[in-house]
Amino acid sequence: MAIDYVALANKAQTLVQDSGRSVTFRRLDRTTLDDAGKPWRGTATPRTTVDASVTATAVVVSPAGAAALGIVTLDSELIKRSQEVMIVALGATSTDDLSTFDEVLDGTVLWKIQKVDTLKPADTTLLYFVGVAR
Repeated sequence: MAIDYVALANKAQTLVQDSGRSVTFRRLDRTTLDDAGKPWRGTATPRTTVDASVTATAVVVSPAGAAALGIVTLDSELIKRSQEVMIVALGATSTDDLSTFDEVLDGTVLWKIQKVDTLKPADTTLLYFVGVAR
């Protein structure tokens, strides 16, 4: 019996939408180095321009809550580096990859993405687990 991952992805999206809140994932522009010969100096211009954004619904849990749910273990990098974990399901038809984004705007609070884990059996992404910190 084949598993219908498309149906599972859409069901996950429905469940997250029923319990979550709207947040905006933002990818900042990729600035070039001021001096390619000295990459450690970076650029004098901070990255502030939003290159792309995606509005999605997220269920926000504490890192300890994520571990209690069995999502991750207490020694995982997602838990160690994050103040909150956002569980996001974009559905089977989405082409967005949240692992390429830099920050999340949650109401008036701006979170920096620390780590993104993905539950992706076969070619269908079911859930994203996004670790964020201020």
